[in-house]
Amino acid sequence: MAMSIKLKREFILLPVIAVLIAVGASCNSKTTDDENEIAVTPALVAVKNFHLQANDSVMAHLDSVFFSIDLNTGVIFNADSLPKGTDVRRLIPSITFANTMSKAEISFVNSEGETTVIDYLTNPSDTIDFSSPVILDVTAEDGINTFSYLIKVNVHLQEPDMLSWDRLATSVLPSRFENPVAQRTVIRNDVVYCLVMEDNEEFTMSVCSDLNEGKWDKKMFNPGFFPDPETFTATPEAFYILDMTGKLYTSADLSDWTDTGVEWMSILGAYGNAVLGIKGSATNFTHTIYPLPEGYQEQLVADNFPVYHTSDLGLIETKYADRPMAILACGLAKGGVLQSDVWAFDGQNWAIINSKALPKLEKPMLARYVVFRDTSMLFNQRRFDVWLLFGGTDLEGEVNKKVYMSYDNGVNWTEAPEGMQLPESYPDLMGSDVIVAGYDLTADLSEAWTKPEETKSRAVYEIEGFDITWVCPYLYIFGGYLVDEGNSLSTTIYRGVLQRLEFVPEL
Repeated sequence: MAMSIKLKREFILLPVIAVLIAVGASCNSKTTDDENEIAVTPALVAVKNFHLQANDSVMAHLDSVFFSIDLNTGVIFNADSLPKGTDVRRLIPSITFANTMSKAEISFVNSEGETTVIDYLTNPSDTIDFSSPVILDVTAEDGINTFSYLIKVNVHLQEPDMLSWDRLATSVLPSRFENPVAQRTVIRNDVVYCLVMEDNEEFTMSVCSDLNEGKWDKKMFNPGFFPDPETFTATPEAFYILDMTGKLYTSADLSDWTDTGVEWMSILGAYGNAVLGIKGSATNFTHTIYPLPEGYQEQLVADNFPVYHTSDLGLIETKYADRPMAILACGLAKGGVLQSDVWAFDGQNWAIINSKALPKLEKPMLARYVVFRDTSMLFNQRRFDVWLLFGGTDLEGEVNKKVYMSYDNGVNWTEAPEGMQLPESYPDLMGSDVIVAGYDLTADLSEAWTKPEETKSRAVYEIEGFDITWVCPYLYIFGGYLVDEGNSLSTTIYRGVLQRLEFVPEL
């Protein structure tokens, strides 16, 4: 029997359910001896509500866990899986039927392998072992209409809010030679570009449209000047880079490069279709932008503003502002003084926005990502966009392994939960690039009922037939210099993901 793929986060109302037609002995149906099929009326055998009774020794707010009821397939399940390790062997269900039942029996196999059958109508307070699937057999008051439900209490087999890291199958930088010495990776219109400086001072430009597949188109890169690879920057319409003397060049397609006629000390990052930068001498820095917009007034850089070795520039766009806000964190100010503040740019002015200083870091990574957290007393979580800051080196030159998180666009920062911290195995890297890219994941809905480790994420999804497809955002770490190995360039690409995002979305 085909399963329903239109489950909602609400109780299923009986008038909406169509009449179920028997299609064989394996389906919920009843037939006569002469094989004439008899229609089963769902309203007569429907479960109207299902939840578990409160039991704080098992889990707080256990009675608030929502269970979906699919009357088409006869499956009752919690799409929002219980925390890993929850003991579900002695739980008491509360079941409400749409009509009077003449029979309601619950059968299950306990941990000793024994099958137990409980008459729910006479013993509604008996405990049930939900460590394996449970069957609820019901018969309507007429004694004719019957139906069987499969009840599943799903429990996470993994920690859903852990940020896990691995090396990609194609785990090396896309260089043409074995020992690259520098790199810069950017993303433009969902395509990733990696510029590598080889150890023979040649350059390689590699392009990839799907990092999960890891197929790179690698070509020798010769722009007609000697570029500073770490200044490579992309906007939606163009690429920018400085040469070793500070001249700013631009190209629409990576082939023909044009000297813009301006000289900068550093590129801070892309701001819409322009790039923000710092120009001037070692004692007189000026904020600038290219192309220079009408009405923009160049301003002197504050003494504590980080002019280089900052985090990447992050953009914040909201419906309340006609221009995006850019933020960056930490880095080196005049005289090489290490900074700990977060600065924001509104299109004209720069200002410090964080209420409490971060650690003083050189070249940390800044990335927009996703987390989940409880929003009420109910067993319910909401998706939040956050900024993550991690990596870089401190005043002593030690690599920062802490991950910091901000829910409010860089104003307040806290240490991320333990599960989101970098693992001990993560190498001592500084100066890495972080790319956030989302790629489609697909699952078979007909199998979702039997995979408790794949039962939820609040993500936008599409359904076609029995396949569900959703976008999962991954963090990709490129390059960086191995502090404990003579600052040699790391050639490993690391991929991180909040495990919950890979679970089949909640329907």
